[in-house]
Amino acid sequence: MNGLVKKYLPYAIVIFAVFLLVPLIFIKSGPLGKFWPVAFYFVLLTTAVITSAAYCAKHGIDFLFTLMAPIAFMFTMIYSGGFSVTNLILLFVYLVAGIFGQFLGDLAFGDDRRKKEKQERQEQEKLMLRAKRRDERERLRMEQESAEETEAERYDYDDEPEEPKEKPSIDDDDFDYDKYMAEIDRMLEEDTAYNDSLYDE
Repeated sequence: MNGLVKKYLPYAIVIFAVFLLVPLIFIKSGPLGKFWPVAFYFVLLTTAVITSAAYCAKHGIDFLFTLMAPIAFMFTMIYSGGFSVTNLILLFVYLVAGIFGQFLGDLAFGDDRRKKEKQERQEQEKLMLRAKRRDERERLRMEQESAEETEAERYDYDDEPEEPKEKPSIDDDDFDYDKYMAEIDRMLEEDTAYNDSLYDE
C-alpha cells in the first residue's frame, strides 16, 4: 500500500492542484467567468492526459490511476454547478482522457520502460544467483568444518599406540669404513711387495 501511495503522490498533487485551483480562477461569477470553457475543456483535460501519460511512461499501464482526475473533479463540482448534466459528462470525459493518456504513454515510452525493467530484472537475477552461490559455498564450508570437528572429537589421541623405537642403523655410525678398508689394502700390498723382494734375493 505504501508503495502505491509513493507512486501516486507526485501525480496526485499536480492533478488536485490544477483541478481545484484553475476552476477558481475561471469561476463563472468571476471576471474570467466567460473563459471557463478554457479551464474545463482544455486545461483540465490536458492535465488528465499528460499526467496519465507521464505516469504510464514510468510505471506502466495502471487503470486505477485513471480515476485520479475524476475524483479530483468531483471536489471541483462543489463550486462549479454540482452534479449537473454537463459536469457528469465532463467526469466521464476526464476518465476517458486518463485512459487515453495511459495508452499514449505506453505507446511513446513503453519500449524504453520495458527495456529498463528487463535490465533491472536481469541485474536482480544476477544478484540473487551470486547470493545463492555464496550461501551454498558457506553451507558447504560449515558442513566440512562440522565434519572435521566431529572426526576430531571421535578420535582420541591418548589411545594411540606408541610407535616402537627404531634401532640405530649402521648407516648412522660415524666410522669411515671405506678409509679403513683402503688402509688395510695398502698395508697388504706393502707386505706382499716386501715378501716378493725377499724371494728375489
